[in-house]
Amino acid sequence: MTTKKIKRLILLVGCASLSLQSLSAQVTDPGTRRQALTVLQLDFASKNYIGYQHDLPQLYELPLLTEHVAYRKALARLITEEGNSEEILSRFLKDHPLSLDRPSAQLLLGLVYLEQGLLPLAEEELRKVQEDLLPPHEAAQHSLALGYILLRTDKDSSRLDEAQLLLERAAEDPSPVGEQALLYLGSLAWAKGKTGEAKKIFTARSYSAEFASEAAYQATLLSFSTDPLETALQRATELQRTYPEVADRPTLRSLIGQAYFIQGKYTEAVRLLQPLQSIGDYKPLAEECYALGASLYMLGRHEEALRPLSISGESTKELGAQSLFLLGNARLKLQRTSEAALAFSLAGKHPAATERIREYALYNGILLQDETQRSNFGQTIQMAEQFVMSFPRSSHRAEILQLMKSIFLSNKDYAQSLATLERLSVKTNELREAKQYVLLRLGEHALSGKEHKTAQDYLLRAIREEASPLFTAQSYLLRGVSYLEQGSYSQAEADATKSISAHSDLALAYYVQGYARYNEKRYETAYRAFDSYLAKAPREEMARRVDALLRMGDCQLVGKKTAEAITLYRRADELAPKGSDEALYRIAEIYGRWGQYAKQTQTLEQLVSQHPNSTHLPEALYNKGRALILAKAPMKEAEAPLKQLIDKYPETHYARLASLERAMLAYNNGKNEEAIAAYKALIARYPDSDEARSALSDLRNIYISLDRVDEYATYASSLGARLTPSEEERAHLQYLSLESRYKKDKLSVTSDLENFLRAYPSSRETGKAQLLLADIYSHTDRPHEAIALYTALSAPSRSLDLRIPALEALTKLYGQSGEQQKSLDSWRKLYAIEGLETPQHAQYGLSFVRVAYDQKDYKQAKSVTSELLQRHDLASSTREELQLFLAKSEEALGAINPALKAYEPLLKNTDSPAGAEGCVRHAGLLLQTGKVKDAKKELDSFIAKGTAQQYWLARAFLLLSDCYHRQGETYVAKQYVESLQANYKGTEEDIQQMISERLNTYSK
Repeated sequence: MTTKKIKRLILLVGCASLSLQSLSAQVTDPGTRRQALTVLQLDFASKNYIGYQHDLPQLYELPLLTEHVAYRKALARLITEEGNSEEILSRFLKDHPLSLDRPSAQLLLGLVYLEQGLLPLAEEELRKVQEDLLPPHEAAQHSLALGYILLRTDKDSSRLDEAQLLLERAAEDPSPVGEQALLYLGSLAWAKGKTGEAKKIFTARSYSAEFASEAAYQATLLSFSTDPLETALQRATELQRTYPEVADRPTLRSLIGQAYFIQGKYTEAVRLLQPLQSIGDYKPLAEECYALGASLYMLGRHEEALRPLSISGESTKELGAQSLFLLGNARLKLQRTSEAALAFSLAGKHPAATERIREYALYNGILLQDETQRSNFGQTIQMAEQFVMSFPRSSHRAEILQLMKSIFLSNKDYAQSLATLERLSVKTNELREAKQYVLLRLGEHALSGKEHKTAQDYLLRAIREEASPLFTAQSYLLRGVSYLEQGSYSQAEADATKSISAHSDLALAYYVQGYARYNEKRYETAYRAFDSYLAKAPREEMARRVDALLRMGDCQLVGKKTAEAITLYRRADELAPKGSDEALYRIAEIYGRWGQYAKQTQTLEQLVSQHPNSTHLPEALYNKGRALILAKAPMKEAEAPLKQLIDKYPETHYARLASLERAMLAYNNGKNEEAIAAYKALIARYPDSDEARSALSDLRNIYISLDRVDEYATYASSLGARLTPSEEERAHLQYLSLESRYKKDKLSVTSDLENFLRAYPSSRETGKAQLLLADIYSHTDRPHEAIALYTALSAPSRSLDLRIPALEALTKLYGQSGEQQKSLDSWRKLYAIEGLETPQHAQYGLSFVRVAYDQKDYKQAKSVTSELLQRHDLASSTREELQLFLAKSEEALGAINPALKAYEPLLKNTDSPAGAEGCVRHAGLLLQTGKVKDAKKELDSFIAKGTAQQYWLARAFLLLSDCYHRQGETYVAKQYVESLQANYKGTEEDIQQMISERLNTYSK
């Protein structure tokens, strides 16, 4: 068992108070007197309750005095040890039944029995003696001996009273017998609780040298029962110094040792008490063993503490229960957990155990059971339930309830846990929480086995417990997952939402909520749910975070926000440790939609190289080949991915399409024989496919174009009727043929395109064919027909790959025909398209602004430039031109101050066209507002810096001459203009006109 786990156990010497110190605290803080004692021990100490063996004063040898001859002969034989004492005296009594010395012989026989320790025989013989026939000194001996026997053999009050009378008679004797009897009277008074009288007897008179040490010894023993420990110890010290012959008596050493224990002087206590354990004829009392065991424990000598604590634990008194409790702690310190558990169990069941001992014994037993026999689930729970029921006010009740909860939370046999929880009579929030957790895990287990009905039943029960917000949230979440797997998306979404409401930090709930909404085609709210998941999900959930980004990209793609979608797909690819094939596939798809075939090709190459096992590879290779074809890459380069696809994935749909593309690629590159061979190979390999029928159609066209109709007829007749193409396929194949011819000679396919549109007005190729035909019309004398087609293709309902080129063409056609307002409207529509990348969106906006400004729609120009300038991703040249148009629009609207402010950002870059124009126009406004000096200063600076924009440099000189003229320095003004006229190399008519006008003005 680890130290950390052991620290959870209470290590107490005793447990009889409301506030108990742990043993570790007692050891580390040995401060004031008795601080190391438990309150239980303090209770003992406060009563001066010290275990002792009441040493009666030693019974000295009694005098054997008599005058009779026969009796003296018997005594002589006893003295000379000529025979057995008992035998000699018994024979004497038998042989001389009428001897006057018979009472003395009986007395002597009783004393022999007493010496041999045969107290019942001694009492029997002594009671036969007629004391009134004995001489006074023998009568005193008789009373003393019989009184002594009564003290030793019975504590019955009547016998004690008899002993009292006997000893009082003996005490009247002036001999040592009287002194000895007096000492016994002190012991008798002590036994009856008359400690004051006993103390007076032991101390109030001067005893002879023979009995002084015994009296002092008895007084010292009595002091331990009546006086403070310090006083008793002082008396003991004085006794040992004055009468060293009694210093080593076991009882005295025991009392001193126990006193040291009570004082917390554990080392001294052990020094005195431990040797007593090995004295053969000495039997230590339970209190003494407890003091020794507790002292050894406090000193950390746990192994040595076991034996004395085991002995004191046999006591039927309260001390026995406390000893067993401390014994359990000692065994625990020695890592003997099973033995410790047994000791705690015995302490709790001890008949004299206090409620506190029973509480802490059961408490420690529970903790030990949990630490050492966690597998014995039922017993630990049973003990814990007993504790909670038996000790409802215990300070450890909450801890035990938490322990019960933790056991249920860690037990993997959830069915057993649930059965136990439903059996328990204790009902607390901790156990309700444990039950909710168990139901949750049972639901989770059923869900993993796809047992949805069982899982949902368990999870509903868990939800109804409502003990823990976290477990409630998890239950809703798992039930939501179950509904999601079953396709019940609205129920899944509702449970995920409730999970979030119960515990908003449960990231997975947002993920499930997102998928439920995604499957219900609620893409905007699904996007927000996935976004919330990403904000809360831990970094370790890499795969799920990548998936959430992909689904967010899908949501944006469905909403035609392709630029935002591509950003999300890139994030997913960057987040995945090895990249995401799905993200690259989607990015390539978007580039294809935008017509950015180089980027599409590059992305698909990345997918193929980084993800050789991707399920998207067949389609990726096909799309790469198509992108290269559309980008007009060399034939071999475009053919390579198509060939790789056919070789590696021959049985896929994309392999058939690739075979068709290869044949068409050869044909479009003028390699008719290669095309024919490729088409025939496709038909032979995939005879029942739509691609085979398309190939046959193309073959026919090739053969017709080559004037080899008979050859085609012969070939087709060998194939049978199974290759008749579908309507849609015929449209697709015919369009591809027309597209190929269009690239070679636009005008030659005009009528065929018109026929195609009449034949297939609703095919998927119709819009592309309309674009081709509109382009042909725009380059011939049929612009109105071109505009009509482009207008239809530019409708908002059309796809961007049709709408954008149509609108771009309309801007040119309207511009060429002088219909500037319609051109402006077309630019407006292009600018309003969502999902465009920044360069394309900014370019459309800039073109829109140019046309609006030229049309004198200054408010519109100002509005669009202001909107575009809010972006942070504009190219610097685009930003400068937009800034210039903003300033010019403000100027045209008469807003001079806003115009001046709008020109200011352009003053730093005088080399760019927009910067040079802005500088000159800014100075012109200053001059216009009467700020001649400011205008002149700005123009001087502009001219001094120089610029590559010669036109605006010339305009600056002309404006500077106006400043001089305004200041009355017409001569200087004229010199500037004449110098410009002589040196300017430009041919702009407006510059020449401005020079002439100023010279005429200055000459007047």
